[in-house]
Amino acid sequence: MKNILVTGSNGFIGSHLVPALEKHYKVFCHDRADGDLCTQQNFPQVDAVFHLAANVSTHEFYTKSFEVIKNNVTSTINLCEFYQKQEQKPLFIYAGTSEAQAGATEHFNYKIPTDESCPFVITDPKNLRWSYASSKAIGEQIVIASGLPYIIFRPYNVYGPKQTGHFVPEFIERVLKNKFELYGHANTRSWLHINDCVDALMLLIENPDMTTGEIFNIGHPDEIAVIDVAKCILKHMQKDIDMELHDAPLGSVSRRAPDINKIKNIVGWMPKINLDEGIKHTVEAMT
Repeated sequence: MKNILVTGSNGFIGSHLVPALEKHYKVFCHDRADGDLCTQQNFPQVDAVFHLAANVSTHEFYTKSFEVIKNNVTSTINLCEFYQKQEQKPLFIYAGTSEAQAGATEHFNYKIPTDESCPFVITDPKNLRWSYASSKAIGEQIVIASGLPYIIFRPYNVYGPKQTGHFVPEFIERVLKNKFELYGHANTRSWLHINDCVDALMLLIENPDMTTGEIFNIGHPDEIAVIDVAKCILKHMQKDIDMELHDAPLGSVSRRAPDINKIKNIVGWMPKINLDEGIKHTVEAMT
């Protein structure tokens, strides 16, 4: 394997993954400024594609839900159709989402930590928050049905420097403005530092004989409440204040944590960065 295309190369995961890939491969980067993935007709000839491009900001799930669905689904179809026509089919690595499993754990008591066999359940199509989860879920089916060799990974609450539109950076930004509102404080998540996420992705692509045709959870095994993450952020920002606690938005899952035995057993990956270390690193990068 020599040549790799990364879509969403300037995004959160992409901006950290590209430098790691460039140490071993020739990397072709594609981001929004390089053209519309939904309509573009030509892409480079490569051995693998990391399709990371997507609308991933939680705010956009509610405010730009049609665009979220259109961009996430159409870009995946367009890329798959292009590479289906190539004589040498590239390995297609697709970023799914643990959000698509929230209905099963929240309403049907599917086990937590949650394994890769958990069904997708869309509990309320009128709640526009599902625009992201449903579009990423159909993206998995598109990739599998395309006939391309594939790896699908489902990241669980990745955080770190350069992230926007998600809890950790948004809470840091609010604190910098002396605003201490906290939403969904009782909810629990599995918090994975971006460096550990990149390490996992590198292992997946470096071991295609073992990982092709498989779906993998990528996350931290520890399940930690949002309020405890907020307290950790405040500690590293040297703020000793009382937070203003609010309920989570409608449709936000109360618990999320992955079973990572599959990726551990196949490629030997385990996260190395604990929450305190990861939050300290993120706060220092953002302040």
